[in-house]
Amino acid sequence: MSKGKKRVEENLKRLFLFLVVSHVVVIGGYLYYVDREVYRERSIDETARQFSIDPGTGLNDVLEDLADMNLAPEPIFVRLSLAVRQRELVVKRGTYQLPEKASTWSLLELFDQGKVQLHRVTVPEGLDKWQTAELLGAQRWGDEATFLRLVNDPTPISNLDPKAEDLEGYLFPETYSFPESATPAEIIQAMVNQFLEHASDMESEREEAGMSLREWVAMASLVEEESASPEERPVISGVFHNRLKRGMLLQCDPTIIYSLKLDGVYRGKIYRSEIRRNHPYNTYVKKGLPPGPIANPGLGSLEAALRPGDTPYLYFVARDDGLHHFSRTLTEHNRAVRKYRRKGR
Repeated sequence: MSKGKKRVEENLKRLFLFLVVSHVVVIGGYLYYVDREVYRERSIDETARQFSIDPGTGLNDVLEDLADMNLAPEPIFVRLSLAVRQRELVVKRGTYQLPEKASTWSLLELFDQGKVQLHRVTVPEGLDKWQTAELLGAQRWGDEATFLRLVNDPTPISNLDPKAEDLEGYLFPETYSFPESATPAEIIQAMVNQFLEHASDMESEREEAGMSLREWVAMASLVEEESASPEERPVISGVFHNRLKRGMLLQCDPTIIYSLKLDGVYRGKIYRSEIRRNHPYNTYVKKGLPPGPIANPGLGSLEAALRPGDTPYLYFVARDDGLHHFSRTLTEHNRAVRKYRRKGR
């Protein structure tokens, strides 16, 4: 081979090597730039710290939104970084609370893990199904009519309480945290699940007491509606249990209200003509427990229904301080009623 031809070949090899090295350097620098941009922390303006991902939104849509907000490089760069790391991300729908500073990568991990912003709602003890639907309907997840339709559907509890015609008594009062994307059905199911958890914990105690699930929750709802303080719950439960043993009418005023609500005729208070109104839920005319719960009792009332106080009392009346005066006899009770009604006037 001539020296000239050999020199040409050597030059071509050097050129090829140069081009390969150049490409490696360029690609390496490019990847370094991409990584730097993807991992670089950026300040997030306070007005942009709530970021929502709607149902059906894909990763490309999110990357474009972030780029428009100057929180990410162009989507192709982010995609390249993901490809190099062989990482697949799936963004979860919902509303996110973004930090003051974050990299594109940390934001994508936040969306991939679904760490959405949670909203708290407190459901107080003793609300009935209409009040519960009204409370939840005033939040961000759905209207009152939607929640009322759901609480009137006994399906979530029908396997444990075949007699249930709705979810009254089984919507556990608690402070809940839900994402903005939660559906009304998910919220109601979460409340039922919370009740079921407590019911499971007390199942053996309930069976030992000889009460069905429905009887237990019905009793607890009466205790809840009549109790003005946690200390009174076992005593009031004891009064109701004592009256049941003696075959006495329970004469629980809240059952009158509930019967009126069921018929859509409640006028804000009990009128004398309604006390003896014939209705299955009116414990002034029907012996025993009402056919079902009249409200959603809290844990304290559920416990008190199974653990009634060992008390001799058969009667109670509200005092002017909101607590109750308890009596053994009807004569003593009537005297207390006159006393506190006189004070009330």
